[in-house]
Amino acid sequence: MNPLLTIILPFFNEEGWIGATVDSLAGQSDQRFRLLLVDNGSTDAGAREAAVQAAPLGERAVILPCATPGKIHAMAHGLAHVTTPLVATCDADTLYPRDYVGQIVALFRDHADAAAVMAIDLHAPESARRSRKRITFILRKSRRFAAKCHAGGYAQAFRTDALRAAGGFDAARWPYVLEDHEIVHRVMAHGRSVYHPAHICFPSDRRTSRTAVSWTRGERLLYRYAPRAAMDWYFYRFLGRRLAARNGMGIALRRKDWSSNGA
Repeated sequence: MNPLLTIILPFFNEEGWIGATVDSLAGQSDQRFRLLLVDNGSTDAGAREAAVQAAPLGERAVILPCATPGKIHAMAHGLAHVTTPLVATCDADTLYPRDYVGQIVALFRDHADAAAVMAIDLHAPESARRSRKRITFILRKSRRFAAKCHAGGYAQAFRTDALRAAGGFDAARWPYVLEDHEIVHRVMAHGRSVYHPAHICFPSDRRTSRTAVSWTRGERLLYRYAPRAAMDWYFYRFLGRRLAARNGMGIALRRKDWSSNGA
């Protein structure tokens, strides 16, 4: 079986969370993928937990150490080891349905012009009314604002050549939080993003405060309505400077501002 997709899963001190995430990936119905678990200097038992749950994947699962602190460095380290035509990024506190990999492969196959495939994040069972509303909302927003990103780094997949042509994960260019939106901005110069109502995932709600790792309402609205031609200005002359001023660096993602472990 030749893998078509590599999943990069960076983690730092994710004991009690990462096991369920890796288990959801190991149980995929389409097994044509590799899993790169990038340990970004963990001091807990998260790596051991991940290794136990990844055991069914055999040699297709690898734990890569990355000593340079920061998620962007971990993802860049993972990308350097990718040899498949498709690459996805996942988070250690997100659950993925059994057809997650299959949906990525099928959507890229069916959309030759796509550089990226994005999953819709849900926080209730797919059949729940709030989930159906969320799917409708994201699909509508992705059509209206087609040049923008509507999915976090836990839900993104790319054609590997497009991601590398865009410069890959680059801490020198973007050392701040919201790296998931910045990378999509660059990748979309090489093709469009595709969303589908059946392509979903389930991130946790564990982070109690997102002040240090998110944007203000005004920044979000400007991102939504600014024309595509203004996006370089928006990220590299406007948003980056504002994030730097309030210490919104990528390292902020390492702060564990939730009270307890357990998925």
